[in-house]
Amino acid sequence: MEQRKYPRKEIDLEVELSYLDAEPVIVHTRDISEGGLFLIMDSVEKRPVIGELVYVSLVGESANRETLPESAAVVVHQDAMGIGLAYVEMELDD
Repeated sequence: MEQRKYPRKEIDLEVELSYLDAEPVIVHTRDISEGGLFLIMDSVEKRPVIGELVYVSLVGESANRETLPESAAVVVHQDAMGIGLAYVEMELDD
């Protein structure tokens, strides 16, 4: 039985992933939901670690969609195929 808070949608989108101590990389999504997304990173050598804050934004033909605005996210899962991210809502004080 599915116990996820948000249902996932399988979709292949081209995404730029930015994180500390690494140049931004272009990767693809495996799936997305209202709460996060999974990025395929099986060919990326240096990956962000669980708990690390990252930024994702659509690139290429995918950028014309409003599916995924530029977002801050935190790494919550890691496996041989890639990483799972949960979106982070950031509040800035004036």
